[in-house]
Amino acid sequence: MDVNNANFRYLLPDIIDSIESSSFVAIDLELSGIHKTFGPRNTPLNRKQNLEERYQEVKAAAERFQVLQFGLCAVSYDEILESYICRPFNFFVNPNSDTKFGLDREYVVQASAIGFLLESGFDFNATYSSGIRYMSCSEEQYVVERENRAAQEPKEDIHIDDASQQFVKDFIAEIQEWVDDPNPAFDFVNISTMGQGVNSYQKRLIHQVVRKTFPHLQTMGRPTFVQVIRTDPAAEKMKRDERRARFDLDLQRAIGLRHVIDALFASKKPLVGHNIFTDLINLYECFIGTLPDTSKEFAHILHRDFPIVIDTKFIATCDVETAGYSSNLQGIWDLLSTQEYPAIELDIGYTRYATSRLAHEAGYDSYNTAQILVRLVGRYHAYLTRHLETKSDDPETMAIKKLLDFLHRLDRFPLADHRIDMPKRVPSLDLPFWKDFINKLRVNGTLEGLWLLEGY
Repeated sequence: MDVNNANFRYLLPDIIDSIESSSFVAIDLELSGIHKTFGPRNTPLNRKQNLEERYQEVKAAAERFQVLQFGLCAVSYDEILESYICRPFNFFVNPNSDTKFGLDREYVVQASAIGFLLESGFDFNATYSSGIRYMSCSEEQYVVERENRAAQEPKEDIHIDDASQQFVKDFIAEIQEWVDDPNPAFDFVNISTMGQGVNSYQKRLIHQVVRKTFPHLQTMGRPTFVQVIRTDPAAEKMKRDERRARFDLDLQRAIGLRHVIDALFASKKPLVGHNIFTDLINLYECFIGTLPDTSKEFAHILHRDFPIVIDTKFIATCDVETAGYSSNLQGIWDLLSTQEYPAIELDIGYTRYATSRLAHEAGYDSYNTAQILVRLVGRYHAYLTRHLETKSDDPETMAIKKLLDFLHRLDRFPLADHRIDMPKRVPSLDLPFWKDFINKLRVNGTLEGLWLLEGY
């Protein structure tokens, strides 16, 4: 389902409910650029990076590039239908922020990345014309702290120039006369100039001088004058409360797409991605704030926020022999798409991808990632069950080998493999069954080749 600026508020409750009621959530990002690996400085180009060097490289790229599209697919299991039900959402991310908060982002566009997205049919106009704005956690903190200071501290005084000295004397005298009158005609006095009103500089002077000279009075700006009234504590409090209410409302609107990210983090649902290492770093930099200095610190934060992270690329290359094999998202799905079980369906109202193949659209790729997880693990479960029944030595290792043989065709598997009984449901994600697959992220091109999240 496409989610844009026009329908975002209407769909937000449904999106949050989909996350909260899901068994797991798959994500995907499209970016304005990606990191380029040229090897560490002053080292041979054919020397592999270590994991920390790769983290620093991707982190630096995430600080420069922008998330252009965010895909999320919430997946739940329907006991009656005996099928996994998918709700994919595709969000265009508008990097512009609300001007009232004074935020203005700068980001870099990588020509090769943009060219690739254009070839894939990416609509860049939609990013700005109908994309959803957002405010990151760190930006929200900055804006709230600034508002708190503004509410507690008066504006900095401005200089009274020579041309305005008489203007100031005149309105002070006018206010003093009104204050001294025991029976004034009105319970206010309006400060203006003869037939011309007051400009913004003069308004600022009136507010400033009254605040210092008549602390028991308050000022209210009007289009062509400033009105001075006696202080009413109740009215003052109401005024402050109204200002804060307007600010809070504007802030919630400005947070925008991050409401979805907040719901994702709050849910602590198992998080699934294909080659998710890069997406996670960009997700945090864009929507949360400054990334930690080291990969170890980031792994600690990530494991705290998402106790279970699954990389389908790792599952598809989970031994030494296949670690460096080609394992692109669409290629794996092409192999698994004819597999009947576990059954996967798009929920009613979420059928945009039922007949459309939109590779490199974030919503579509998140949906494919979810399907791959279910079918991959379903196949592994079938192999494991068979080896357990035949009491094979080390059935888990044998099942993994069989799965990788199927994916990468390392040898010719017997015809009986085509008649293997696939399960209708994979085991719950909190069971030991998953121990070989969770919190292990494939990072190709590094010495370690793998990023482990548990134990930090």
